[in-house]
Amino acid sequence: MSSTLNTLLSYSISMQIATLFLRQMGGSAMVWMLRYINTNGQRRTLTSLKHGTMANAMPQALGLKKAFPNRQVISMSGDGGLAMLLGDLLTMTQEKLAAKIVIINNKSLNFVELEQKVEGLLNNYTDLENPDFGKLASALGMFGESVESPEALEDAVIRFLNYNGPAVLNVHTSPNELVMPPNVELNSVVGMGLYTAKAVLHGRSEEAISLIVDNFIRK
Repeated sequence: MSSTLNTLLSYSISMQIATLFLRQMGGSAMVWMLRYINTNGQRRTLTSLKHGTMANAMPQALGLKKAFPNRQVISMSGDGGLAMLLGDLLTMTQEKLAAKIVIINNKSLNFVELEQKVEGLLNNYTDLENPDFGKLASALGMFGESVESPEALEDAVIRFLNYNGPAVLNVHTSPNELVMPPNVELNSVVGMGLYTAKAVLHGRSEEAISLIVDNFIRK
């Protein structure tokens, strides 16, 4: 996930873009934004910190682009949140709002899933069967591209940011990448351990293995 944000940020800086980065609250997207995006006099962020809001990033981006048409506006949306207001992609084309929508596509309600796991529960009803958001955007008449490998990300971001019009970049990420808190508490460690044991006993050992590989080995 850090590579996605760092690539977006570094290329925006090289273009000297005054950017508003937007996130949906209630998901891991907000955490990644707060962790990796540095604000300054030209680059600003907008998020919903206390309300647990889902799906607010894209509509806020559209409103900001309408109010500030000469600013680069980028929405960092989770796949679950974007799916809730998918029809607003039509608003982008109808109103000719050249906002940029980055989709963090981990095929899950990721933060809800994480909350279940740290309580020692097997995650339930959090998996998402997503369409190809890149192809969907293209069908609606805007730029749309899907990225499934880190090697393809930088070139895709350049095409995405350079496109003169509304654009969607659908970035596939690991559903097992943990959003680590500033301070890891014992009860969270115990909860994750309990979840891992339950996953193995319920025939879901591949999930536990992927959790270890994606967070501690692959890094």
